[in-house]
Amino acid sequence: MGQLVDVRGKFHAAACRPGGVDRRGAMRSAEISLSDLRSSIEDAVRERLTPLIEALRAWDSADVAACCDWAAALRDLAGLAEMHLLTEVAMHCFDCLDLIAIDGASMSGAEAACYADALAFAAQGQCSGRDLTRYGPLLQDLGTLTGRIATRRVRQG
Repeated sequence: MGQLVDVRGKFHAAACRPGGVDRRGAMRSAEISLSDLRSSIEDAVRERLTPLIEALRAWDSADVAACCDWAAALRDLAGLAEMHLLTEVAMHCFDCLDLIAIDGASMSGAEAACYADALAFAAQGQCSGRDLTRYGPLLQDLGTLTGRIATRRVRQG
């Protein structure tokens, strides 16, 4: 059987005191906070996206560790920002870079450019919502490319 627990947080205390926060004021404050948070996440996405795309377009496997870090952060941040296509593309990019960093797989400059182009496309924000059906061919091609790169592993894990 469940138990009802009374939780009194900071908002409750502010709302209960005379002259406290009314519902409209609380909603306005929450919207401002969310807007600021969304803006900072979008800035962080751009901070990871730009150097990752540049590094992939001028591919040098010596940069793989930094690229891997940028791709992982980009995947996570894009998920927070609800940029679903960018999240998926960054995940494929990270998987590929992880294969290179950990398993010693190799990737050509043309293949790296494919990931860079896909990231640039996904970052344009043309995909709204969670329905990625329209982008299935792009995601399938990235999965195929990652699979091909996986077959070039030097060390078996």
